[in-house]
Amino acid sequence: MQGKDVAIMLVLVFAIATAGWMFYLLAEDAKRKGRVKAQTELNGRLLDKFGSPRELVEFLQTPAGTQFVDGFAGCREEPSNDILRSTHRGIVLVVVAAGCLGLTRVYGWQDNPLLVIGVILLCLGIGFLASAAVSHRLAKNLGLAPHSSNTAQ
Repeated sequence: MQGKDVAIMLVLVFAIATAGWMFYLLAEDAKRKGRVKAQTELNGRLLDKFGSPRELVEFLQTPAGTQFVDGFAGCREEPSNDILRSTHRGIVLVVVAAGCLGLTRVYGWQDNPLLVIGVILLCLGIGFLASAAVSHRLAKNLGLAPHSSNTAQ
């Protein structure tokens, strides 16, 4: 098999993987929208049950009211999840890029599309890793990241 044949195969695999990823993202987005819509309707119906603002304030001061308000804050995802996801993607992209660049070396550097694909994937992977590092640093400095209790003393 020649380098161009391998490159064509990789492009097809990447195209199919990208299409699958897009369908996954669309399904996740639809699921998330459904959850948000159901939660919004439930909260609206619950708030309609109160006859006066005084009743609402009394409810919010109860443990159930505190839990109700905390439910709004719980919709946000922890910054650490985004940082881990970005790190994961960066590592995967760097490894795939290394594979492409390794195949480029095996099949020759001249007119090999794997070189271009490998460099693009490597740049994307490094970008994800840099993004994760910056996000981690910002989350720490802004106090958004949970502090580890098992630090060395």
